[in-house]
Amino acid sequence: MTKKTFRIAAMAVLVNDQNKVLIGSSPRDGGFKFPQGGLESNEDPLTGIKRELKEELGVSISDKDILKVISEKVQYLYPPEDPYFIYKGQRLSVIKVRYNTSMKLIPQDDEFEELCWIQPKELKNYDVGFRFEAYLKALELCDLL
Repeated sequence: MTKKTFRIAAMAVLVNDQNKVLIGSSPRDGGFKFPQGGLESNEDPLTGIKRELKEELGVSISDKDILKVISEKVQYLYPPEDPYFIYKGQRLSVIKVRYNTSMKLIPQDDEFEELCWIQPKELKNYDVGFRFEAYLKALELCDLL
């Protein structure tokens, strides 16, 4: 099967007041990941990540919660032998978001099971699989590593 090119997507790096970032275990994809998702046609990354956070975690964010929209993209390749993935990989816009305690994070559907707040340098202790290098780059672009 020939895979489509890269899926254009956005990811959120949620940062709390202790400079920890949110990752979650994904029963759908396996391992841990940041909140993220594909952009709909004609959707900009900021609008897309607001929609994704609502869909995945049931949380609404406003423009005042946005700390940084990074122009440089990060990307990763999906395992080529895995039939679940119809794209070659994902190319992500990174949005750094300030978490505040009024945000109630409630995993929706099968997107996340366990949510974890971790120090950015602890990412290596979590199974993020094929996403690891892209996630490190995203944390660097967010000035967290």
